[in-house]
Amino acid sequence: MSDVLDNTTWVLSAPLGASDGIEVTLAFDDGMASGYAGCNRFHGSYHLTGDDFSMGPLASTRMFCDDDAMALERKVLDRLARAASAHIADGSLTLLDSNGDVLLEFDSRGIPGIDGDWVVNGLHFPAREAIMSVRGELTLHIEDDEVSGSAGCNMFSGAIRIDDDGVAIGALMSTRRFCGDEEGEEGPSTMEQEAAYLAALENTAEVSLEGDRLTLLRPDGGISVTLHRA
Repeated sequence: MSDVLDNTTWVLSAPLGASDGIEVTLAFDDGMASGYAGCNRFHGSYHLTGDDFSMGPLASTRMFCDDDAMALERKVLDRLARAASAHIADGSLTLLDSNGDVLLEFDSRGIPGIDGDWVVNGLHFPAREAIMSVRGELTLHIEDDEVSGSAGCNMFSGAIRIDDDGVAIGALMSTRRFCGDEEGEEGPSTMEQEAAYLAALENTAEVSLEGDRLTLLRPDGGISVTLHRA
Protein backbone atom coordinates (compact mmCIF):
# COMPACT_ATOMS: atom_id res chain seq x y z
CA MET A 1 0.00 0.00 0.00
CA SER A 2 1.31 3.46 -0.93
CA ASP A 3 2.44 5.65 1.96
CA VAL A 4 0.73 8.99 1.36
CA LEU A 5 2.95 10.65 3.96
CA ASP A 6 6.25 9.63 2.39
CA ASN A 7 8.34 12.59 1.17
CA THR A 8 6.04 15.26 2.63
CA THR A 9 6.71 18.13 5.03
CA TRP A 10 4.18 19.87 7.29
CA VAL A 11 4.03 23.00 9.46
CA LEU A 12 2.00 23.10 12.70
CA SER A 13 -1.12 25.27 12.40
CA ALA A 14 -3.33 24.27 15.39
CA PRO A 15 -4.40 23.83 18.17
CA LEU A 16 -1.18 24.87 19.94
CA GLY A 17 -0.14 28.48 19.64
CA ALA A 18 3.51 29.06 18.71
CA SER A 19 5.57 32.06 19.75
CA ASP A 20 6.69 34.51 17.09
CA GLY A 21 9.52 33.06 15.04
CA ILE A 22 8.88 29.44 16.10
CA GLU A 23 7.85 27.09 13.30
CA VAL A 24 7.07 23.53 14.35
CA THR A 25 7.64 21.12 11.45
CA LEU A 26 7.06 17.44 10.75
CA ALA A 27 8.59 15.58 7.78
CA PHE A 28 8.26 11.99 6.59
CA ASP A 29 10.75 10.05 4.50
CA ASP A 30 11.14 6.30 3.97
CA GLY A 31 9.53 5.18 7.23
CA MET A 32 11.19 7.87 9.34
CA ALA A 33 9.70 11.04 10.80
CA SER A 34 11.70 14.11 11.76
CA GLY A 35 11.16 17.75 12.50
CA TYR A 36 11.54 20.72 14.78
CA ALA A 37 9.43 20.76 17.97
CA GLY A 38 10.01 24.35 19.05
CA CYS A 39 13.55 24.18 20.43
CA ASN A 40 15.07 20.84 19.42
CA ARG A 41 15.07 18.63 16.37
CA PHE A 42 13.59 15.14 16.72
CA HIS A 43 13.47 11.94 14.71
CA GLY A 44 12.06 8.44 14.94
CA SER A 45 10.09 5.82 13.07
CA TYR A 46 6.43 6.04 12.13
CA HIS A 47 3.85 3.54 10.90
CA LEU A 48 0.83 4.24 8.72
CA THR A 49 -1.76 1.59 7.76
CA GLY A 50 -4.89 3.12 6.33
CA ASP A 51 -5.75 5.81 8.87
CA ASP A 52 -3.99 4.01 11.73
CA PHE A 53 -0.86 5.93 12.68
CA SER A 54 1.84 5.73 15.31
CA MET A 55 5.19 7.34 15.98
CA GLY A 56 8.19 6.56 18.10
CA PRO A 57 10.09 6.18 20.12
CA LEU A 58 11.39 9.66 19.32
CA ALA A 59 14.92 10.91 19.94
CA SER A 60 15.79 14.60 20.06
CA THR A 61 18.67 16.97 20.49
CA ARG A 62 19.30 18.49 23.94
CA MET A 63 19.29 22.25 23.49
CA PHE A 64 17.67 24.55 26.05
CA CYS A 65 15.48 27.45 24.92
CA ASP A 66 13.23 30.01 26.62
CA ASP A 67 10.24 28.90 28.70
CA ASP A 68 7.65 29.41 25.94
CA ALA A 69 9.60 27.34 23.43
CA MET A 70 10.25 24.55 25.90
CA ALA A 71 6.60 24.42 26.96
CA LEU A 72 5.49 24.23 23.33
CA GLU A 73 8.03 21.49 22.62
CA ARG A 74 6.86 19.33 25.53
CA LYS A 75 3.27 19.55 24.30
CA VAL A 76 4.21 18.75 20.69
CA LEU A 77 6.31 15.70 21.55
CA ASP A 78 3.67 14.42 24.00
CA ARG A 79 0.94 14.70 21.39
CA LEU A 80 3.03 13.11 18.66
CA ALA A 81 3.63 10.13 20.94
CA ARG A 82 -0.12 9.77 21.58
CA ALA A 83 -1.18 9.95 17.93
CA ALA A 84 -3.29 6.93 16.91
CA SER A 85 -4.66 7.99 13.53
CA ALA A 86 -3.88 10.42 10.73
CA HIS A 87 -6.21 12.16 8.30
CA ILE A 88 -5.08 14.08 5.21
CA ALA A 89 -7.46 16.38 3.32
CA ASP A 90 -7.23 19.68 1.43
CA GLY A 91 -3.52 20.13 2.11
CA SER A 92 -3.84 19.54 5.86
CA LEU A 93 -2.67 16.71 8.13
CA THR A 94 -4.63 16.01 11.32
CA LEU A 95 -3.33 13.68 14.02
CA LEU A 96 -5.92 12.24 16.43
CA ASP A 97 -5.70 10.22 19.63
CA SER A 98 -7.32 6.84 20.28
CA ASN A 99 -10.62 8.58 21.20
CA GLY A 100 -10.72 10.48 17.94
CA ASP A 101 -9.86 13.82 19.54
CA VAL A 102 -7.63 16.20 17.56
CA LEU A 103 -4.06 16.37 18.85
CA LEU A 104 -2.24 18.38 16.18
CA GLU A 105 -3.09 19.97 12.85
CA PHE A 106 -0.51 20.76 10.16
CA ASP A 107 -0.54 22.57 6.84
CA SER A 108 1.41 21.23 3.88
CA ARG A 109 4.67 23.01 3.05
CA GLY A 110 4.26 22.69 -0.69
CA ILE A 111 4.19 19.52 -2.76
CA PRO A 112 6.23 17.69 -1.68
CA GLY A 113 7.34 20.46 0.67
CA ILE A 114 10.10 21.92 -1.46
CA ASP A 115 8.60 25.26 -2.53
CA GLY A 116 10.60 28.29 -1.41
CA ASP A 117 14.16 29.60 -1.46
CA TRP A 118 17.22 27.35 -1.12
CA VAL A 119 20.99 27.86 -0.93
CA VAL A 120 23.40 25.25 -2.31
CA ASN A 121 25.83 23.57 0.11
CA GLY A 122 27.40 20.89 -2.07
CA LEU A 123 27.49 19.93 -5.72
CA HIS A 124 28.38 16.77 -7.62
CA PHE A 125 31.25 17.17 -10.07
CA PRO A 126 31.21 14.08 -12.36
CA ALA A 127 34.75 14.73 -13.64
CA ARG A 128 36.08 14.56 -10.09
CA GLU A 129 33.65 11.86 -8.93
CA ALA A 130 33.04 13.89 -5.78
CA ILE A 131 30.56 16.09 -3.94
CA MET A 132 32.34 19.41 -3.39
CA SER A 133 31.50 22.53 -1.41
CA VAL A 134 30.55 25.46 -3.61
CA ARG A 135 32.23 28.85 -3.95
CA GLY A 136 30.02 31.89 -3.64
CA GLU A 137 26.25 31.69 -3.28
CA LEU A 138 24.32 29.42 -5.61
CA THR A 139 20.55 29.60 -5.10
CA LEU A 140 17.38 27.82 -6.12
CA HIS A 141 13.83 29.15 -5.92
CA ILE A 142 10.98 26.65 -6.38
CA GLU A 143 7.41 27.81 -6.81
CA ASP A 144 4.60 25.66 -8.19
CA ASP A 145 5.94 24.26 -11.48
CA GLU A 146 8.85 26.69 -11.97
CA VAL A 147 12.44 27.00 -10.77
CA SER A 148 14.84 29.95 -10.92
CA GLY A 149 17.95 31.19 -9.18
CA SER A 150 21.60 32.14 -9.42
CA ALA A 151 24.20 29.72 -10.73
CA GLY A 152 27.06 31.85 -9.39
CA CYS A 153 27.49 34.11 -12.40
CA ASN A 154 24.26 33.91 -14.40
CA MET A 155 20.59 33.77 -13.47
CA PHE A 156 18.53 30.82 -14.70
CA SER A 157 14.92 29.71 -14.92
CA GLY A 158 12.97 26.70 -16.11
CA ALA A 159 10.25 24.19 -15.29
CA ILE A 160 9.99 21.51 -12.62
CA ARG A 161 7.68 18.50 -12.82
CA ILE A 162 6.85 16.34 -9.80
CA ASP A 163 4.69 13.25 -10.26
CA ASP A 164 4.56 9.52 -9.53
CA ASP A 165 7.47 8.97 -11.94
CA GLY A 166 9.80 11.24 -9.97
CA VAL A 167 11.15 14.74 -10.51
CA ALA A 168 12.32 16.45 -13.69
CA ILE A 169 13.88 19.93 -14.01
CA GLY A 170 14.47 21.78 -17.29
CA ALA A 171 15.16 22.70 -19.93
CA LEU A 172 16.87 25.63 -18.20
CA MET A 173 17.46 29.05 -19.72
CA SER A 174 20.14 31.40 -18.39
CA THR A 175 21.71 34.76 -18.98
CA ARG A 176 24.99 34.92 -20.91
CA ARG A 177 27.54 36.67 -18.70
CA PHE A 178 31.11 35.50 -18.29
CA CYS A 179 32.71 35.66 -14.84
CA GLY A 180 36.42 35.20 -14.32
CA ASP A 181 38.31 34.05 -11.24
CA GLU A 182 40.49 36.95 -10.15
CA GLU A 183 41.82 35.18 -7.06
CA GLY A 184 42.86 32.12 -9.03
CA GLU A 185 41.71 29.67 -6.39
CA GLU A 186 42.30 25.97 -6.86
CA GLY A 187 39.41 23.78 -7.94
CA PRO A 188 36.68 24.38 -10.50
CA SER A 189 36.38 27.89 -11.87
CA THR A 190 33.22 29.95 -11.42
CA MET A 191 32.04 29.04 -14.92
CA GLU A 192 32.90 25.34 -14.47
CA GLN A 193 30.95 25.32 -11.22
CA GLU A 194 28.03 27.05 -12.93
CA ALA A 195 27.98 24.50 -15.75
CA ALA A 196 28.10 21.64 -13.23
CA TYR A 197 25.23 23.14 -11.21
CA LEU A 198 22.94 23.61 -14.20
CA ALA A 199 23.75 20.11 -15.46
CA ALA A 200 23.07 18.67 -12.00
CA LEU A 201 19.68 20.37 -11.85
CA GLU A 202 18.70 18.97 -15.24
CA ASN A 203 19.87 15.51 -14.13
CA THR A 204 17.58 15.46 -11.07
CA ALA A 205 15.36 12.38 -10.83
CA GLU A 206 14.25 12.41 -7.17
CA VAL A 207 14.32 14.71 -4.15
CA SER A 208 14.80 13.99 -0.46
CA LEU A 209 13.55 16.51 2.11
CA GLU A 210 14.50 16.35 5.78
CA GLY A 211 13.50 19.41 7.74
CA ASP A 212 15.32 22.38 6.22
CA ARG A 213 17.70 20.21 4.19
CA LEU A 214 16.95 19.34 0.56
CA THR A 215 18.88 16.80 -1.49
CA LEU A 216 18.51 16.41 -5.25
CA LEU A 217 19.27 12.88 -6.43
CA ARG A 218 20.52 11.56 -9.75
CA PRO A 219 18.82 8.72 -11.68
CA ASP A 220 21.34 6.28 -10.17
CA GLY A 221 20.37 7.40 -6.65
CA GLY A 222 23.58 9.36 -6.04
CA ILE A 223 23.62 12.90 -4.64
CA SER A 224 23.48 15.66 -7.23
CA VAL A 225 22.96 18.82 -5.13
CA THR A 226 22.58 19.45 -1.40
CA LEU A 227 20.82 22.60 -0.20
CA HIS A 228 19.49 24.29 2.92
CA ARG A 229 16.42 26.51 3.20
CA ALA A 230 17.27 30.20 2.96
